[in-house]
Amino acid sequence: MFDNIDKATEQRILRYVFAVGISSFIAIWFNWPLAFCAPLFTAKFMVDKPHFTRLHILQLLFALVASFMVSVVVSTGLPEYHIAFLAIYAGGLLWGYYLITDPKWQMFATFWIINLILTPSVTIIDQQAALDIGFGMAFSGVLAVLICFVAHIYFPEDNVQAMDKFPPSPLSHDMRWSASLQALMVSFPLVVFYFYYQLSQVLLTVAFVILLSLLTNADKAGKTSVFFVLSNIVGGLFAFVAFMVISIAPNMLVYMLVVLLVIILFATKIYTDPGKAPIFTTGFTGFVVLMGTSMSSGALDDKFFLRIWQLLLVIVYLVFMTYFMEGRSKAKD
Repeated sequence: MFDNIDKATEQRILRYVFAVGISSFIAIWFNWPLAFCAPLFTAKFMVDKPHFTRLHILQLLFALVASFMVSVVVSTGLPEYHIAFLAIYAGGLLWGYYLITDPKWQMFATFWIINLILTPSVTIIDQQAALDIGFGMAFSGVLAVLICFVAHIYFPEDNVQAMDKFPPSPLSHDMRWSASLQALMVSFPLVVFYFYYQLSQVLLTVAFVILLSLLTNADKAGKTSVFFVLSNIVGGLFAFVAFMVISIAPNMLVYMLVVLLVIILFATKIYTDPGKAPIFTTGFTGFVVLMGTSMSSGALDDKFFLRIWQLLLVIVYLVFMTYFMEGRSKAKD
């Protein structure tokens, strides 16, 4: 199927296209709350997990329970008490950052952080939507894991040893807490601004900063900044081209074909160019988020160009904070 690509790489590409494609099509056809999270989760798990075990399923169960707990707490009206809520929110975000640096808890932490981004944010618009968001998050997560499991059955990874436990984190506890605190310093000021002024239209900016803030702990600000710029430009360009093509013939078939083509292109670049895989992995995340509600409705919305503008703000903010953090680190030395 692919010229000049070995069998193992071709298998990984086919597995990624199968899983993310099916997940995207289901999200397009069936409109449930946070449907776009299904391909988002699926793409992340396909890259991060060479195979699935009962340990991953156990993490998923913990994540579902945590999602509903967050939804119940938020539905009580806690976000209306800004100081108390933000204090609890900061603790939950710090804990999620800490857990995501441990392979044992990466899947749970992924659900936890994304749930913290979306559930309280949506309640700014509609407080009663919290439980619906919790259900949508849980359903998207279950769907993503099931599709990944099926994809690994039909396109198995060769020479993968059975895993009865996760490997330990390569970082010490002190390094993990340091990285988590630094990530919180990057993301939390924007979170406070967002919730205090209830600026629901800048959710994309907040979401990207929260998801990418751990990367500001890199050794070199310049290298990290280039990563931010390239990955966001890649996601933005693909989303812009897809938007333009779909707008020419706005119907479901064209929409699905364009999304499938984008998935194939990203999958090929991720697995044939491992050195640049993180850029394209993050770029696909940007593509899915930029397409926004159209992933669950199958139709283009009028906020696409607003999200493009917010993406540019994300790049500027993260590059500034990266250099700011590196300057503080050098001053301490």
